[in-house]
Amino acid sequence: MHLLNLFDPFIESYLWPPMIIIMVLGIWLFRKRITVLKGVVRNYPMFTAVIDLIAVLLMILLLGSFIRNALAQYGAVDVSDQILDLILLSLLLATARCFARFAELFFLSNHRDDDLSYLPGLQRNLLIGGFLFVGFGSFVYIQGYSITGLYISTGAVAALVAFAMQQTLGDLFSGIALSIEHPFKLGERIRLADGSEGKVIDINWRATRLLAWDNSTLVIPNSDLAKQGFKNLHGFDHVYSPWYEVKIQAEVDPRLAQALLLEAALRCNKILKHPLPLVRLIDATTVPYTYMIWVHFPNYVSMFAGREQLFQEIHYVLKDVGAQVSPSINELHTRRAETMVVEPPTTLLALKMLDIAKSLSDDELEKMAEMSSRKTFEAGTILTSEGEVAKSIDVIIHGVVETSVMTKAGTAKVVDQLSSGQYFGLTSMLMDTSSFLQFKASTNVTLIRIDIECLRQVLIDRTDLHDDFAIIMKQRMDNAQDARLASVQTDKRFTIKDFLRRMDQWTR
Repeated sequence: MHLLNLFDPFIESYLWPPMIIIMVLGIWLFRKRITVLKGVVRNYPMFTAVIDLIAVLLMILLLGSFIRNALAQYGAVDVSDQILDLILLSLLLATARCFARFAELFFLSNHRDDDLSYLPGLQRNLLIGGFLFVGFGSFVYIQGYSITGLYISTGAVAALVAFAMQQTLGDLFSGIALSIEHPFKLGERIRLADGSEGKVIDINWRATRLLAWDNSTLVIPNSDLAKQGFKNLHGFDHVYSPWYEVKIQAEVDPRLAQALLLEAALRCNKILKHPLPLVRLIDATTVPYTYMIWVHFPNYVSMFAGREQLFQEIHYVLKDVGAQVSPSINELHTRRAETMVVEPPTTLLALKMLDIAKSLSDDELEKMAEMSSRKTFEAGTILTSEGEVAKSIDVIIHGVVETSVMTKAGTAKVVDQLSSGQYFGLTSMLMDTSSFLQFKASTNVTLIRIDIECLRQVLIDRTDLHDDFAIIMKQRMDNAQDARLASVQTDKRFTIKDFLRRMDQWTR
């Protein structure tokens, strides 16, 4: 017991210094309302826990010495041993509580702040209760009390309490089971069997609390939650990948319908482009046909805005070709209606979207459209191999084309993904050089293929276009700098003069 009497001589000799020390320690231990100390506690949790341990031990010893000194002055020396036992118990319980905090910081959390809400209340209470039980057991062992006798004396009372609290204990052990299984974490959203959903904000000994969309709190008893199935929608760091069914008239060619739905998904900036959206025809046995579009959002919450944007873009792309989403019809209407004509975008319209079309007249574009052909390729088809000299310009109408290079390590490196309105093959065709990129159809792709002779005739008739084409090709080569560096093909660079010289040779 010498440690418990450590500050007795100090208290007997001095009065005010110990009181000031106790006051300072009290301010530190009850610091939650002090703004100045909040930043220190939040930024240095482990340092704070160590100071807490030292502060609480000093405060208990000083207060114990004060109390014993005061009782001695009033002649109450017979309770001195009981005071020492109380000090010992307080020291052991306070030390156990501080070590529970250490365990919480070391093993149970990856957070660096001191916010106690990042662990469910049930887990924290079990952790603290376990350490306090060890502290109380240590006190019983030091004092020489019989643990067996303590069990026998409290057994009957414990049995009565357990019988009276069956439901509460059921919630407690269900909460413990949920904490051990860990089917969800704080901050994640779950959807219950009845369709209600919310963000998990706490799990205590009786219930799990969910914050609903209307900012109300759903309190679900742990036993009820453990009995039912629920869906974990996860948090902000988990990709959410739903699919939607869209019904389109059977008059629309299925390949065109799939290309339009994919184009609508690619227009949405709230939908992830890696992995690519997926469109499938899932039912063609009934009219209208049913298509599935599978997309990926950064998380569940972002799905709401992304879904709205997707439906808007589907409406626009179908409207552009004269189609529409076909609703389920429950009533039979008899009326005369015009026959719906659904056509894909014309070749002429696609050519007008290109940057090289700015320098061409409508007559020249129409002539190119007449001499061009429309091609359709299935997903996975190699359109142009690396090292191959292109013989045409391919303009993407629908779908996605993946560009990749073969690195020096012998692996394919994806460089870019080309979508509707973009084209490839111009530089390789005009300069008669091998392509350092491989072009592969990532999805079903529809192309407009402009033949080499078609473009040659335009450049022969319009020598004034040479400068414009040279500038366009130089810009495309400069934009491909990273891909050229990663490719195993020879790094051959061209200047504007090189392009002009080549076109002069090409059009002679």
